[in-house]
Amino acid sequence: MFITKIIRKRTRKPSFSVHVEGTPAFELSEEVLTKLGLEVGNEISETTVEQILTAEAMARAKTIAINYISYRPRSAQEVVTKLTRKGFSPDLARKVVQRLQDLRMIDDLEFARMFTRDRKRRRPLGRALLRRSLHAKGIAPHFVEQVLREVVTDEDQEHAAAQLAAKHLRISQHSYQKLDEARRRKRLHDYLLRRGFSNDIASKTVRAVLS
Repeated sequence: MFITKIIRKRTRKPSFSVHVEGTPAFELSEEVLTKLGLEVGNEISETTVEQILTAEAMARAKTIAINYISYRPRSAQEVVTKLTRKGFSPDLARKVVQRLQDLRMIDDLEFARMFTRDRKRRRPLGRALLRRSLHAKGIAPHFVEQVLREVVTDEDQEHAAAQLAAKHLRISQHSYQKLDEARRRKRLHDYLLRRGFSNDIASKTVRAVLS
């Protein structure tokens, strides 16, 4: 089989319709056309066609991934999920992500730091919920523990728990007034545990705000 025609299409980004034996065979980006050195008269095999299509899919997936991470940092798993939802195979999506990781455009450790600092600033949460959120983003367990050690101190957790407890008591003041002292303490303690705080910090916070 021979390439018989290459037609530049009128699109926002340069793209080309490649004809094989007089019939439109596939559309390629300028990047792939140049990279593979395709020209009219080139002889190509079925294997070559598969390689060309794979290269084009990789290029398109990479463009989508770069656009996706341009708005804000993303974890590797988030990018893989984005690409598979766009119709790319999981294997190809992982290869694209690996390339971007090699270029330091995707960095799960730095993403985890940013994510944790942002959560700490915007919404008081205990370590357990922060840990769960990072795991849900696909961050490796050793990165999760490293970031929690670096970013979240015991002092931070005590301050966050106190903030959250005070807000909860303001919002739920009416229902708490109906409870005796022991029940008030247990309800607040359980609430802080559900928000991811340790038993020690929850107990210390309850003693402080209900004393």
